[in-house]
Amino acid sequence: MKRLLLFSLTIYLLSCGSNIKSSDQVLNISELPQGKYVKKSGQKLISQDNGFIKIVSDSTINDNKIIIAVHGYQSEGYEWITALNDFSENNSNIYFYRYDWDTCPDLVGESLAKSIDSLLLLNTTTSNINIYGHSYGGIVATYCAGYLNNTINTEIHTIASPLVGYSRILENCDLDYNDKNKLEYPKWTSNIEHYQWRTQKEQDGAYRDLDKNPQEIDLYNSTITILPDSMDGHRLGHNWSVTWVIKNILDK
Repeated sequence: MKRLLLFSLTIYLLSCGSNIKSSDQVLNISELPQGKYVKKSGQKLISQDNGFIKIVSDSTINDNKIIIAVHGYQSEGYEWITALNDFSENNSNIYFYRYDWDTCPDLVGESLAKSIDSLLLLNTTTSNINIYGHSYGGIVATYCAGYLNNTINTEIHTIASPLVGYSRILENCDLDYNDKNKLEYPKWTSNIEHYQWRTQKEQDGAYRDLDKNPQEIDLYNSTITILPDSMDGHRLGHNWSVTWVIKNILDK
């Protein structure tokens, strides 16, 4: 019963994402400045209603690619500001996906997949989809991969994500685990590539005090990269891992 109520609540809260129109939530990248304003920009971003928020700029590059950013549990939003600014210089179809982080990740992932199907109806020339999920958002994105129903080339990037699952955030969810007590995700189709960007456990404030690293899991058709221990002379921890990953992907 509890799971049914959670599912009903999720569908209601995320219905705006499933029926996105050109007039739905929009933020101009100029409203999300970096530097000393990054925390304030993060508050503005994460305070948006549930569903897709389109990030607009003057860019018209790579119009056939859709980029979707998925935040983590109790996100303050600021970890995405630099990445969204970087994306805006290279792409014109950028979406931030806001959801209720108290909802089970498989349900959010399924709703995200349905929202993407609706989004594709408005972007009929789309040839690529890139989904970036940070922390808990990586679990959401990985479940989403198994629910997608299109043949478009898709990349799922999980960043500092506890893909193994752990009790603090999953204690109320009825999820499948394998014989190693790790989350069992639905398999995705061959047009989907999965990438894990793992922080170093001792550098990650969210994981360093845990007995085991919740990022360590083997998944179908998934490529693993271990992040360095520092960025620009500073510790590369949980939140700033987003900045490192996006900059390195865009620089390739």
